[in-house]
Amino acid sequence: MLVFQLMFVSLFLLQTTSSGSGRHSLWMLASSMSGSTVFPEFNMVLMLDDIQVGYYDSTMDQVMRVGGGGEKGAELDLGQHGMSLLQEMIFNMRERLNWSKQNFNLTGVVVHQRLVGCEVLDGQPVFIMFRDANNRQEVESFMYNMTHFTVAGSDSWKIWWDVWKRTYAQTLYTNFYVPVCVRFLQNLLDREKNLVMRRVRPRVRVLTKQVVGGARVTCLATDFYPRHINLTLLRDGRPVDEDELTGGSVLPNGNGLYQVRKTLTVDDEELRRKHSYTCAASHLSLDNRMEVSWRAEFSRSHRVPVVSVPVSVLKRYRALHENKEETGASPSQATRKPELDEALVSMIVKDTQPFSIVDDVGFRAFVSKLDPNYVLPTRQVCMGACMKQMSTLLCLTVQHYICFP
Repeated sequence: MLVFQLMFVSLFLLQTTSSGSGRHSLWMLASSMSGSTVFPEFNMVLMLDDIQVGYYDSTMDQVMRVGGGGEKGAELDLGQHGMSLLQEMIFNMRERLNWSKQNFNLTGVVVHQRLVGCEVLDGQPVFIMFRDANNRQEVESFMYNMTHFTVAGSDSWKIWWDVWKRTYAQTLYTNFYVPVCVRFLQNLLDREKNLVMRRVRPRVRVLTKQVVGGARVTCLATDFYPRHINLTLLRDGRPVDEDELTGGSVLPNGNGLYQVRKTLTVDDEELRRKHSYTCAASHLSLDNRMEVSWRAEFSRSHRVPVVSVPVSVLKRYRALHENKEETGASPSQATRKPELDEALVSMIVKDTQPFSIVDDVGFRAFVSKLDPNYVLPTRQVCMGACMKQMSTLLCLTVQHYICFP
């Protein structure tokens, strides 16, 4: 699984700013597996830049289209050459899977994974590549940048590239694989140009949170597209050194948009100086840099976290008290607690809240006002419930990816 995660990281690092005449990429991420598993023998998703546009339906033996909102559509026409390449990949991956089982005496669930794709710049091919992994171990990687090959193979798999094989591969890729990949990429760009060229403005906020001996100041930008953004945290107008910050990785929000946050930990002494902290964001969707500021005040006011509460919780609270006023009775606490626990876990997952929120003084006081009889679950209980819910949501949301328990 680690190697497959690295493949996703490679995909996002290689994908650059989307524009009609800029740099674009097309990727297939595939898995072939054997053993007792709920997943089909072969899975594949098709990505245009960082957007899923298709998936392989093993029951219909077809590549199906995925719309801009993630909805499923009709069959995605790969063309004769595209389908030939897909069938070739399925056969080759199955062969490598069986070879690894026989030669390494592998039992149980065995997975062979592949990342393959190409990239263009202003309509001209830049490179084509693939990476293979088997049961968490990288097997082989290959890149051709139109002039040179870069190859690497695992010694245990006995994969060697001699002069004859390199010459054959260069001829095959130059005259067949590259033209097919580029042509299909361009067709997808024409169809999905409104999606890949869209610009969504970020929402920028400065968040503060109490910690022992001080506070955390977080610069957050969320719900933006494309994924490339310049986020800076300033202290009294001067950029904070990156060595003092944590975070900074751009992460998907699950709705086709992205988020990034950078956090600075400040002690009480620094808070006494009442610095001004500014979160500044530069993005393709913005004409000018967006800035949001917060000034430290050494009092307990800065220590009260702002908590997002789902509307469902407030509605449930209102219905409860309206019922209580009318009947003079309240539902059993034993009946309500699982329901409230579920709502709490849902809030943590949907709003990307930290598990430690259940220990925050302000949040506990707020919940106590809602229901004095409700006992918040511990951080460990929340973590276990959240992991279960996130795994379920992940597999439901990207059910055509490979989801591991």
